[in-house]
Amino acid sequence: MPTFKRVSLAGSEELFRPTRPQVVSDTDDVIREAVDRHEKVKEIVLRTLHFTPEEIDLLLEAVQTAKYPDRVRAKPALDKFDSLDALRVKIQGEIAD
Repeated sequence: MPTFKRVSLAGSEELFRPTRPQVVSDTDDVIREAVDRHEKVKEIVLRTLHFTPEEIDLLLEAVQTAKYPDRVRAKPALDKFDSLDALRVKIQGEIAD
């Protein structure tokens, strides 16, 4: 290909020039502020909940239902629905104290 000519890439040195030619003098202070920042940590309160074996079975079933939401399931019976609601109130009531 004798007719092929290379073109010089004018302006390519702009791609490799430093973006910040001068060192910012307050960089250490900015980094120190970010690292030494003390945020308020919310106090963690641990509580103990006591469940009956039936409540544990109900919780396990609820976790399975939440873990696999795409599986088709029948709506829970009214007594089971009431048991789930009572369990929810028990757990939230213990946390709200």
